[in-house]
Amino acid sequence: MTSLSSPKDIFHISNRLSFGMSEKDIDKINKMGINSYIKEQLNPKNIDINTSQTFKVSKYQKLNMNVAELFKNYNSQYILFQNGKKKSFSEEEKKQLNQKRRKFFTDTLEFKIDKSINNPHQLEEVMTDFWFNHFNVFVYKMRDLQQILITNYEQKAIQPHVLGKFRDLLAATAQHPSMLYYLDNWQNVNPRSNKQKSKKGLNENYARELMELHTLGVDGGYTQNDVISLARILTGWGIMNVNTPQSDNGFYFNEKLHDYDDKKFLGHTIKGSGIEEVSQALDILAYHPATANHISYKLAQFFVSDTPPNSLIKKLAKTFVDSEGNIKIVLGKLFESEEFWDTKYYGNKFKTPYQYVISVLRMANISQPPTNMMIRQLRDLQMLPYNYISPDGYKNTKEVWLSPDAMIKRLNFATTVAQGKLNNNEQINSRELLKTFTNFFTPKTIQTVKNSDQKWQSALIFGSPEMMFK
Repeated sequence: MTSLSSPKDIFHISNRLSFGMSEKDIDKINKMGINSYIKEQLNPKNIDINTSQTFKVSKYQKLNMNVAELFKNYNSQYILFQNGKKKSFSEEEKKQLNQKRRKFFTDTLEFKIDKSINNPHQLEEVMTDFWFNHFNVFVYKMRDLQQILITNYEQKAIQPHVLGKFRDLLAATAQHPSMLYYLDNWQNVNPRSNKQKSKKGLNENYARELMELHTLGVDGGYTQNDVISLARILTGWGIMNVNTPQSDNGFYFNEKLHDYDDKKFLGHTIKGSGIEEVSQALDILAYHPATANHISYKLAQFFVSDTPPNSLIKKLAKTFVDSEGNIKIVLGKLFESEEFWDTKYYGNKFKTPYQYVISVLRMANISQPPTNMMIRQLRDLQMLPYNYISPDGYKNTKEVWLSPDAMIKRLNFATTVAQGKLNNNEQINSRELLKTFTNFFTPKTIQTVKNSDQKWQSALIFGSPEMMFK
C-alpha cells in the first residue's frame, strides 16, 4: 500500500469515495488522515449530518412517505376507493393529479442532486447510485406509479443496505413495487390457478434478470430450466391493491396465484411452501460463488479500473464469501488493497456525465443549483437519473461516454457553471480554485489557465482533462 500521505493520494481517495473533491473534504482529509476518513465513510452513522449546512431532509418530507401513503395520496385507484363517492375523475381532476405526480418526481430529482452534492455521507451516496444502477428501474415504465415510487425504492429499499449485507439488499429490491412493476413480476402467476381470470401467466422477466444482472452474472452457470423454476418460485409475489391487506412497503404475496409444486433450482430441491420458497431462492443466489465474483468484478471496475485486475477481483470475491456478502467489509478490503493504491490507476476512471456534473458543482461550491436547469443539463448529457430504459442500468466505463459530442456538451456545462449561471450569476473565482486544487492539475493545465483571459479561467479548470477523470 502507498504511504497515504501525498496530495495525489488525498485527491485519489476523495475522488473515488465521493462524487468529486470539495474544499471541505480536502481540508477534512488533511486534518484527520486518509485511513480515518475511509473508516468514517464506511460508517456513515458516525458522521454528523449537521456538518452539512445545505442538506435539509425536512425540505423533502413528503418524499419520506411509505408506499401505502404514496398510493393513498397519488394513486387514482386508491384515491377513488378512499373517497367512495366518485366513480371516475373529471378531466380537471386527472390533470391536477398528473401535475401533482410530476411535481413529486421533480422533487425526487432535486432530492437526489441535493444529496449527491451536499450529503457528508459521500460514500453512502456513491454506493446508493451504484446499487440503483445495479438494480435499475425505469421511471417511464408505468410512469404514473413509478414517478411516485422511485424515490421510496432508492431511499427505503436500496440506501439503508448499501453498506450492509447483500442478501438484505437483494430481498428489499425484490419486494419493492418499483421492481415488481418494472420487470413484470406482479403479472407472474401460476397459469393453472383456478382463480386467475385474466390472461396473465408465468412471466420470466424478473427471474431472468435476478440471475443475469442482480446476482450470478450472465456466465453464472444457470440454465433456461433454472429461469423457469425461479419464475415459478416467484409466482404470486406481487403488489397490494385496494382489495388486499395494506402494508407499508406495498408488497403482497397472493398465495392463490402461487405454484405450489416442488421445484429444482440450481441443483437444489425447493419444496412447494409458498412465500418461503423465494427466501430459499434468494439465499442460494446471494451466497453463490458466482454472485461473489460478479459483484466483486463490478465493484473493482467501479472503484479501480474499467478493466480491473484479476488479483483484486479474487480478493474481493473471497472476502464476499467469507463475510457472507457484507458490503462494508468487501469495500474495506478494496480500499486497503495494493491495486486500489497503485498509482497507475490514479485518475484513470472517466467520469460518467452525472459524476462529472456533480463533481464540478462540488468543486465550485454550488450547493443549490436550479433544479430545472440541472434536469435540462443531465438530460442533454444523456444521464438523467431514473431514465435508463433497460435493466442493466447506466454504465460507468469510458467507451460508453467518451465522444466528441459528449465532450462539447461537458465544456458547455463547464462554461455555464464558471459564468455563474447556476450560482445567482456569481462568477467562480479561478484563483481560489487553483489555490485549493493546485496539486491536482498538471503544470500544463495550470499554465494554460494562467495564460488565458481571466473570464475563461474557471471554465478551463472545469473543462480540463483532469476534471474528466477521477
